Amino acid sequence: MEILSQLRTLNTVQFQSFILLVARFSGVFVSAPLFSNNVIPRMVKIGLFFFLSFIVFPFVEKIPALYENPFILAVAFIKEFGIGIFLGFFVSLIFVGLQIAGQFIDYQTGFGLVNVIDPESQAQIPLAGQFLYLLAALLFLLIGGHHLIIRSLVESFRVFPLGNFVFDIRLFRLVNQTFAQIFFIAFKIAAPVVAAVFLAEMSYGVVARAIPQLNILIVGLPLKIGLGTFFLMMTLPFFFWIIKREFLNIFMSIRNLYQLIG
Repeated sequence: MEILSQLRTLNTVQFQSFILLVARFSGVFVSAPLFSNNVIPRMVKIGLFFFLSFIVFPFVEKIPALYENPFILAVAFIKEFGIGIFLGFFVSLIFVGLQIAGQFIDYQTGFGLVNVIDPESQAQIPLAGQFLYLLAALLFLLIGGHHLIIRSLVESFRVFPLGNFVFDIRLFRLVNQTFAQIFFIAFKIAAPVVAAVFLAEMSYGVVARAIPQLNILIVGLPLKIGLGTFFLMMTLPFFFWIIKREFLNIFMSIRNLYQLIG
């Protein structure tokens, strides 16, 4: 009730500034990893980004003038919402790379037809991809990734003031570079498991020629699954090291972009 009473004391310019601020925060809660999880009740998300907006509002530069035209105000609202979506989507690209790596691993180990429902996106994703996703989500929380997302969003108000966002070509270049990096991350994570199973399949051909009576299809599939699972467990320390570095690098890229534009 105290927050609502303070909102009533705002003038029209300040109130419009607060609405635009809420729009940018709500965009992050739509696209950012963990924040956009459908497991979190919708009312909790709404209350959280309203609460964060109210905390940040006194320290944010307000819009210079009143938007008297509702259409212009709606366009400004959409732009602020888009900034939040862009920031959350940019961070979530790492998790997309993990699902790609899981697809590589599942296809090579024989789990290509086994998918599970992701409770966050309500889509079918690879079994290994879901396993890597959950591990990465825990690591993301351990390193304070949710705090880094909010910090990056707050810093965006210095570079892109409310109502003054202008598209910069450097944003497109950053997204393009990140997309390329995602496939490289997926390859680095999946390469040890895929290479081990591929070498095992090559040995199956030698065994099949040496012992024709042995049914390689029956014997080989369990071996591929066991070998893939073994190497996946063995490479988990390498996985944590790679993902932690990539999480920190992506927030560093956002900060470098802010410094470049600002």
